[in-house]
Amino acid sequence: MDGSLLIFFQAVLSLFAIVDPLGGLPVFIALTRDLGEQERRRIFRLAVIIAFLLIVIFALVGSYVMQHVFHIALSEFAFAGGLLLVVVGIREMIVTGNPEETIPGQSKEMASRHYQAVAVSPIACPLLAGPGTIVTVILFQGQHGHFFAISVCTVVFALTMLILSFASRLSRLMGPIGMLAVARIMQIFIIAIGVHFMFMGLAEAFTKIFVS
Repeated sequence: MDGSLLIFFQAVLSLFAIVDPLGGLPVFIALTRDLGEQERRRIFRLAVIIAFLLIVIFALVGSYVMQHVFHIALSEFAFAGGLLLVVVGIREMIVTGNPEETIPGQSKEMASRHYQAVAVSPIACPLLAGPGTIVTVILFQGQHGHFFAISVCTVVFALTMLILSFASRLSRLMGPIGMLAVARIMQIFIIAIGVHFMFMGLAEAFTKIFVS
């Protein structure tokens, strides 16, 4: 496999593990448990589109803001971002969030607005486009450029859209134990990716110190 293609493939796998649409299926379904199949798909599509647009914005301007507004070096951001991923991964391994509950007796219009709001938050952000996703995309952009980062985002969120289109079937197929196992495995990958970013940031920082 060509080196650049391998790097792209590894980046897709890394971002996919952090977005973790499979591990998040139980929460997504619980948040939309009162909806029919078609309405649930519509809400999931809306959530994926919003999350994708949010991440693309960070891929385009995140690095500029980091360097010219906050004056943070890529190595510093890599270490901080890696530490964040490790903390998020460990937290998700231990803590299980409680999905929001709908208000009983609400009208159809209010219910529709409620689920549209749910599509924006928490499904789109922070479940799909959370801090770990944002950090990773900014790092990809800083290392490989805008086109690389946006291409990785496009592939990952296209896969996410596909998975969430069959959310109900996948959850029934995998069962609660299978869903929990996938979620835990993904969290291990997230922790490992965070450690990798931390080592990368330290290596770059030490290189600059010794060269200067």
